[in-house]
Amino acid sequence: MLSAFVITGFLGSGKTTLLMNSVREHLKNRRIAIIVNEFGEVGVDGKILKNAYSQVLELPEGCICCTLHAEFEKALWEIRQKYDPEVLLVETSGAAEPFPVMLSLQSLGCTVEGVMCLIDAYNFEKYSHEPTTRHQIGSSNMLVLNKTDLVDEEKLKSVEQEVVRIWHSYRLKNLFTGEPVFRDFKLYKTSYGKLPVEVFEGIFALKAKLEAPEEDYHQHHLEHQVLYFDQPLEYEKLVSLLESFPKEVFRAKGVVRVKEVPQALVVNYAFGGLDLSQTLPDYQGKSFLVVIKKSDN
Repeated sequence: MLSAFVITGFLGSGKTTLLMNSVREHLKNRRIAIIVNEFGEVGVDGKILKNAYSQVLELPEGCICCTLHAEFEKALWEIRQKYDPEVLLVETSGAAEPFPVMLSLQSLGCTVEGVMCLIDAYNFEKYSHEPTTRHQIGSSNMLVLNKTDLVDEEKLKSVEQEVVRIWHSYRLKNLFTGEPVFRDFKLYKTSYGKLPVEVFEGIFALKAKLEAPEEDYHQHHLEHQVLYFDQPLEYEKLVSLLESFPKEVFRAKGVVRVKEVPQALVVNYAFGGLDLSQTLPDYQGKSFLVVIKKSDN
């Protein structure tokens, strides 16, 4: 059976960075394939990951277990036929809960080796109340406190305590028996998504048969807007644009060329924080930003 990992976490928690760092380091000698299930019609993470991997297949937004099940099954068949991977990695949308992905993977003959939820330790208090966040945590058996370099020990301890509390309150349970799907979890603390090799050695494999719960596991309502730029921007103008976003904007991510830098910049904006340290040397597409905020509806 094909081994699969599900990587979940709220918008801006660091899922793509984890794929770029830990996975590339620990799985570099194995045949891996990645499916990116993104929010919006522009696949930001897919464009970024294609600069590091070739076996990346993007799916449009939506719940994989229902509206996208046919595409997901087709994607897995295509990946197996073309690449015969040893490991499949599924990065969920930051606006989605992981249970439908887990359910679909099992129904398609994959072994779910682990579900890891990334938590932005620096911004956690800004989104910890979101239902999506709580179900992402409760549906995982690996909890990763990311961006620990940005917080002090006191705040990190506070975030850890709240994450553990949420896990116990929201953990998945079998619909028929009431038993928890995951009896325990493993907690990691890291920066830049760098994790130890044990995470990818299949020691947390989900062996229970999953059943669909009564809850409606779908994305919560968010709005997104795509901004395109025909010409390179001045660096300061790009920064000013991002800093002018209202507080309702959770996330902005994209690839933008600026006049002062020869390589395209990966834009990572989350809850007012900005990172422009990553570049894409071989990027050939348009400059764009996907801006995501909570819907008023």
